[in-house]
Parts: sequence; C-alpha cells; structure tokens
Amino acid sequence: MCAMDRSSDDSLSQSVRDALLHIKGLYNISPVSVCVRNQQRDVLYSNTSFEQMYDFFKTECVAGSFSGTFYELELMFSQLELDCMVLGKGCVLSKIFSCGKSNFQIRIECISLLDDDFYFFWQINLLITVPLPSRKMEVIKSNGNSDFDEAISKISDLNIIPLSFYVLGFSYLDISSYICVSEKIVKKRIDRSKEKVLEIYPSFNSFISDCYKTRKIYFFIENVYEYIMLMKC
Repeated sequence: MCAMDRSSDDSLSQSVRDALLHIKGLYNISPVSVCVRNQQRDVLYSNTSFEQMYDFFKTECVAGSFSGTFYELELMFSQLELDCMVLGKGCVLSKIFSCGKSNFQIRIECISLLDDDFYFFWQINLLITVPLPSRKMEVIKSNGNSDFDEAISKISDLNIIPLSFYVLGFSYLDISSYICVSEKIVKKRIDRSKEKVLEIYPSFNSFISDCYKTRKIYFFIENVYEYIMLMKC
C-alpha cells in the first residue's frame, strides 16, 4: 500500500498544506507510524510505516490474533478520535492494545490550524515491555565503572528481568506468573545470569551484598516496577 500525501492539494488551505509539509519532513521516512485526518475522517497524510502497520493489523485480525475483527479495531480508533475531538484543541489521548504477539500504543492529538477546523495527528508505536539495551547501559555508565557494572553488562536483556525479580526476593513461581513463562525457563534464565555474575564475584551472596552497599539495588527495583506497570496497561 502506498503512503497518502495531500500536502500539495490546492483544495486545502495554505496553513493545512504547510502543516502537512512540516509533518512529512519529520516523518516521511520515520519508523514511527503517523497519519493526519480531518473532521470528516479523510486521511490527508500518512507515511509508509503507517500503511504497513495498518496492513499488519488487517492480516492479524483475519488470522484471529486480535480479540475482534478489523472493523472493531478501527471502531476503537475512531472512538478515541471522537473523544479527542469532544475534549477539544490540544487534547492528547492514548490507548494500549494487543495485536498478534505484540502490544501497541496509539496516540491521537487534536490540533487546530488557521482555518479553525480540527485535525487529528495519529501515532502508532510498538510498545516496548522490557528495558532497552541502551537504557540499561546508560544506568550502568552513570554510576561509574565497578564490578556490578561489568557483571550486569554480561547479562542478556532476556535474562535481566527474571534476575531483577529474583534479586528482590520473588520465587520462581511468582516470576513465572509475571513474565508468563514456565518455572523451568525462569530457573534456566536466572542460572545463566548467576554464571555471568560469578565470573566477576566470588559468590552470588557477595553480589547481592554489593548491590545494597552501593545502592545499585535500585537498578533492579526500577526494572521490576516498570515491568509490572506495563503489564497492567
């Protein structure tokens, strides 16, 4: 499917065309899926990423990966847009939903240009439910070089979440219920993390002790807090 672009449409006011050109300049080749619609729900601009995302939703809904039909998914989007319009200029609403094996977030902003009509700026993003590698390294580097930093840098992102729960005292059963994998897999991931820790520390207990002494325990607290909050969305 081709992207929609009416930024040169003479039937639109100059202010609308200028706004569309500005958005196009920012998002035309962006991985962020965006579109702009008017009050009549006509699409004035959408980038290639948005069209590809919509094609994905259609495919997954046909395959039964979404809880309803594609029509129901579009109805959810339209209702959010309508709520945004009722609340007026400057309102921003967002909603998290699942499709396929992934979670997504749609964000709709109600904007008004010189012609006083309402326009709606949509953004749809893949929802990240685990800390990104770059974020993890940023937390580590901000505290300087240490044995803790070196040990954590050896642990994969897949294993850092179960380790975070484990360090804070959660049982294998509890961790299993939170991250939705079997206890066997939880234990395997934690054991792999311990192996990396023991390359730096003489024992896992000394690692835990160092976490509290250096206040690095907050690294694990933040990971668990964010994971639980995202799962509630």
